[in-house]
Amino acid sequence: MKHADVVSTEPAVRLFDRLPEPFKRKLEGENAWGYFEVAPLGRGLWMRERLTVFPPGTTAAECRAVVLHRNWPVVGAVVALFAMIGFGLVLPAFAAFLVAFALYGVGILLSARATHRVRRESVRLVVITVAVSGGASSYGNVQSMSMARSAFESLDIRARDEDLTPAQYEREWASIL
Repeated sequence: MKHADVVSTEPAVRLFDRLPEPFKRKLEGENAWGYFEVAPLGRGLWMRERLTVFPPGTTAAECRAVVLHRNWPVVGAVVALFAMIGFGLVLPAFAAFLVAFALYGVGILLSARATHRVRRESVRLVVITVAVSGGASSYGNVQSMSMARSAFESLDIRARDEDLTPAQYEREWASIL
């Protein structure tokens, strides 16, 4: 189940609708409800699991903005690098650096502004697993994390099997956390 956006006549949206489904999933994220990520934390800490659930009613455009905001540090660095190379051919090095730095900063500001409501209203669950005395200890609400993940997986399976209408999907999404 993906986002319940209204059909738009804007050229950018029409172009996006023509993209193959794998590209759309990459640009919008795998799930309409949010995302789950696991990250290693370093020597003493083993890992961090974070479940971020968007507020129900989040549109496809907002999900794309969240994906851009989450990936901008790397994507923006690549954009800035190419801008520095390109502008470095026609501008002095310091001016090219300023243009690239400005592009990077503008990307951060615009993506932060576009995602402010979604990030503010999102619900986050975090569980950290650390190495303690030769074993592992988890901190955070492990039971809530486990129950929420399985509920969202079940919801997505039912949506893929078309057992839910978009309204039912959103209602159940809202009731999980």
